[in-house]
Amino acid sequence: MNLNALLSFAVLITGCIVISIVFYKHKDLSSHLFALSLFSLNYAVLLIFLFESGYILYVPFLFRTAPLFYYLIVPSFYLYLVFVLKKRDHLHLTDALHLLPSIIYFIDYVPLFLRTPEYKLQLINRLLSQDEKALLWFGEGWIIPARVHFLAPVIIGLVYLFFAAKMLFHYYRFSIEHNKKLGILRWLATATSLYLLLETASLLIFLFASANQWLLTTICIMVIFFTISLILFSEPYLLYGRYFNATYSGNESNKRPKQLNLPQEKIRELQQLFENYISKEHYLLQHTNLKQVANHLNTQPYVLSTFINQVYQMHFNDVINRHRIKYIEDGLTNKKWESLTLEAIAGKAGFNNRITFLAAFKKFTGITPTEYIKKLRGPK
Repeated sequence: MNLNALLSFAVLITGCIVISIVFYKHKDLSSHLFALSLFSLNYAVLLIFLFESGYILYVPFLFRTAPLFYYLIVPSFYLYLVFVLKKRDHLHLTDALHLLPSIIYFIDYVPLFLRTPEYKLQLINRLLSQDEKALLWFGEGWIIPARVHFLAPVIIGLVYLFFAAKMLFHYYRFSIEHNKKLGILRWLATATSLYLLLETASLLIFLFASANQWLLTTICIMVIFFTISLILFSEPYLLYGRYFNATYSGNESNKRPKQLNLPQEKIRELQQLFENYISKEHYLLQHTNLKQVANHLNTQPYVLSTFINQVYQMHFNDVINRHRIKYIEDGLTNKKWESLTLEAIAGKAGFNNRITFLAAFKKFTGITPTEYIKKLRGPK
């Protein structure tokens, strides 16, 4: 097995771990769209490994299936970005149009997909015996000319990324003007830049280095995907926390710039409703969010957010987490959970991951849960 095969296998395994974490730790649709984008990119890495190792001869039915997903890499990432920035929570019928390039490719390659494994093995052996650049020509379709299916995803991706960058710039300007936090925008800008680097490099390789197209393209794909994986692993809060499904706080304010202060009558009404919500301990439910609570109180999310900022001088998540930590403190003081682990206690309080729990506990108590328990027990 050559070096390229070993490297692609390492990147493939790393990618599988990252995708599994993103998919299973985040239940919202936006995170699953990002997981789809990563999966589509990792599928390309899988095909690279199969060709470099020669194992493609054992799975000929996977031959030429990479573009089915490669066409989806940037569109699914773009949809993820739209869901995060514009606070969408469900797909529209028109979103099916993003599948059109993949559908066209499938139609173009249906005759090949229906051929026998023996026929596909003949094609694979012929390609492997030729110059490696022939692997990316995609000349077996019955409609689309050769090499188009390499160039088309790149051009389509660059168009999507242009609109993604334009959208990010709009929200960046808004965040500067209204002094909003930039954490989610930094992550989205970093991811967009990496996708842009992938598509730009692929285009330059196609135009100026066609003789080494296979080698350079595979290296480019593996480096970009491994870089994304490293960023996610180096930022546990990003991987396990709320960045993937965070909603941009400036969006609704932008639609209602005059809604800065609520009248006292409205504050009293919301305070009674919110305190009733807290007294019934609804905040112990996992995945509690602003929209959910606003619906429960029969008000708009931006009204609830304004009320919380005005009355508590805190963000919504901080108010919810403060009550959760108080609930945990009471339970620990009363020795209610002596037999439970910290993860189990955090789950009872509504935290859906360890990192968010630890950060919130230290923020509101000044010490870690372990230190807090030792303090309760006193000196031995």
